[in-house]
Amino acid sequence: MIPSHRLPHPSRRARALLPAALLLLLAGCMVQETRPQPKLAAVQATHEIPADQLLDVGVRLFDPGVPKDIEEHPEKGEKVRINPEIRKAEARYLPTLLRATLEGTGEWGAVRVVPQKALLDVDVDGKIVESTGYRLALDISVSDATGRHWFSKHYQRDADTSTYRDGAPRDRDPFQNIYVEIANDMLAFREHLAAADLAAIPRTTRLRFGNDLAPAAFSDYLAKDRPREGKPEYRIVRLPADDDPVVERVDRIRQRDAAMVDTVSEHYGAFAEKLADPYIGWRRSTYDEIDAEEKAKREATTRKLLGVGAIIAGIALPNMCGGAPTYGNYVCSGGEALVRAAAVSGGVMAVISGFEKGKQAQIHTDAIKEITGSFQSEAAPAVVDVEGRTLKLTGSAEAQYAEWRQLLHDLYQEETGIVADPASPDGGRAAAPAAAPAAAPPPKDPS
Repeated sequence: MIPSHRLPHPSRRARALLPAALLLLLAGCMVQETRPQPKLAAVQATHEIPADQLLDVGVRLFDPGVPKDIEEHPEKGEKVRINPEIRKAEARYLPTLLRATLEGTGEWGAVRVVPQKALLDVDVDGKIVESTGYRLALDISVSDATGRHWFSKHYQRDADTSTYRDGAPRDRDPFQNIYVEIANDMLAFREHLAAADLAAIPRTTRLRFGNDLAPAAFSDYLAKDRPREGKPEYRIVRLPADDDPVVERVDRIRQRDAAMVDTVSEHYGAFAEKLADPYIGWRRSTYDEIDAEEKAKREATTRKLLGVGAIIAGIALPNMCGGAPTYGNYVCSGGEALVRAAAVSGGVMAVISGFEKGKQAQIHTDAIKEITGSFQSEAAPAVVDVEGRTLKLTGSAEAQYAEWRQLLHDLYQEETGIVADPASPDGGRAAAPAAAPAAAPPPKDPS
């Protein structure tokens, strides 16, 4: 008979393997959580900026960044978390956050959220690359009225989770650091421009507006050069006289256009205020859901792998109780059978548990869809009445603003009393003041 102290002890082997299994399980359950981010601050103005160098900024409506196939088939966006309606709302909402950051620095003149066709000293264009409550990524391009391209840059940040806590102040966006970075980059580029270059920007804005309204009257003031990186495309040839009546008329119309742009920008601001609470709630909920979904997926994968590993280990457990059929060997074989059965049973349960975790992940995915659907009703397009015209502030706002610009051309014609020539290349939209008829040439000498 084999002494009992020399018999293999399956339970000891199982206990020896247990810490390693627990470590694997814990490692699989660990997730990378987004931590509260350091709060960046935008550079503030420390001195008064000369009036001729104070630049107005137009933050254009962002490109929603919705691929065409998802635009046509919204259900395809579920896997990549792109909802076309949400993105269209964000394309109007996110620019207002950047505008607020730029305004708060005191480094710029008027900062407005504008449709694409509006003309200001500095233009900021943006595209939404990724937007969830977990992460925001934007492609930003900045240029000025002279056609000088300032920079194009990709910005990406994870959410500052401190803003999602109960009782957290609502005055800071979870991705405020992105807007701070953009503001600081814009200021850094502006600081490298010479005073003469800065002064030329608002002058060019004025002349380009006049050239768009009355090209025949303003075309001699500007020259357009071949685009070069970091160099102006529009060059001032000469400036009009201060008392030029055509320029005075155009300046008056430009003031009306500025009032229109202010009205549009204010309406975007009102839209953002209305949208803020449900949107922040949507972000927070999607952050929680995405975080839980990713954690559930990791746990499901870990449990399945551990389960399969336990099954294989149980089946492949070697026979350690060979030898003569003694009482001790029978006891040892029985212990091995129990270990195999426990390993296979535990593995099967782990695999089943993994599939259950997978179902939980699907529940979280469905919750994201439900939250997104409820948010869509809050993001309904808004309508504003401007100068007797109804302007729908959605993706078609650019077309509405183009109609407003057409009214400006008509207004210019009414004030000047000029009848447009339908055969003109611009369709008569910007007819210049009629020139005095030239004197008839002297008759030719018959000889």
